[in-house]
Amino acid sequence: MIFEVASVWVRRIMQVLAGDIGGTKTLLAVAEVVAAGQSAASLRIDLAGARRYDSRQYPGLSAICQQYERDEGRRLPPHAGFGVAGPVTNGRSQTTNLPWILDERDLARTLGLATVRLANDFHALALGILAVGQADLVTINEGARDASGPCVLLGAGTGLGEAVLVPSTGGRYVVLASEGGHADFAPRDEHEIGILRFLLQRYQHVSWERVLSGDGIVNLAEAIAHLTRLPLPDTVMHAIQTNRSEAPSAITLAAQTDPLCRRVLQTFASMYGAEAGNLALKTLATGGVYVAGGIAPKILPFLSDGTFREGFLGKGRMRHLLEAMPVAVVLQPNTAVYGAALLAAQSATDTAQVRPMERTP
Repeated sequence: MIFEVASVWVRRIMQVLAGDIGGTKTLLAVAEVVAAGQSAASLRIDLAGARRYDSRQYPGLSAICQQYERDEGRRLPPHAGFGVAGPVTNGRSQTTNLPWILDERDLARTLGLATVRLANDFHALALGILAVGQADLVTINEGARDASGPCVLLGAGTGLGEAVLVPSTGGRYVVLASEGGHADFAPRDEHEIGILRFLLQRYQHVSWERVLSGDGIVNLAEAIAHLTRLPLPDTVMHAIQTNRSEAPSAITLAAQTDPLCRRVLQTFASMYGAEAGNLALKTLATGGVYVAGGIAPKILPFLSDGTFREGFLGKGRMRHLLEAMPVAVVLQPNTAVYGAALLAAQSATDTAQVRPMERTP
């Protein structure tokens, strides 16, 4: 699916409802979208009234939005956009980790809104990059950004998401969907070949997501412990055996003192860089490479010590091409909410253009 967003608004300032809808938590906020100029680089988004809800405690998104309206004590803005943890087709989504079916028209009717836009959460994350300031970026490779070139975004968290942003006309960007995280994992040396062999005993198909995700960190820890015959710390083994979802945090914490866990995160960072380089080569991402997702800020020292960069650049004859591409880690936790706000603002713009008599002077 393709989404398109522009920075040329009918109204220079507008308020919209924006949300990041996850399987565990839902974040809602009223976003003020300001287009100070004619390009995406001039966008500014300010969030107000941000509130977080436990998704599993509600029967659906409309119930959360109604609770948000009561909590804020004011009517919802007429336009809303939501990034959803699940596929979105023709304005409809069945969420991956919740028993919800979301529909743009149903939500608009139930909430009394003029428009509602739904997008996959990683699509929203990609759009949100347009509104992230330099202070929320950590440079991994300097490069020289070509404003007319494609940008790519990848992010390891529960899974591995990938997306491409392509500049279009009139200050617009087109977002190209991707399931690149499920492409075949490609080992680069004997160590990684050993990891692949270990994982092939566990999975019929070993994708990049099997090594670049929260569970991927655990897979790497188990594989490297098997290959080196070194024991994992007791705290890590306990987490793996009792609550696997807590094991990535245990490994990250243990890496401060344990050599095996440190090697796990170094391997993770190197592989992360390698896949970022693969994506950059396939798209000629001269507009920049952005590393997002929940894991990156937690392991920033391992991403910024040169390990990630060497994995990114290690493409033989194409090294010089990658050296020219800027790479940055995104630290802004509200990036997906920014993207949802842009979706809502674009819907407001499109609606106003269809009904010119309703434009605000």
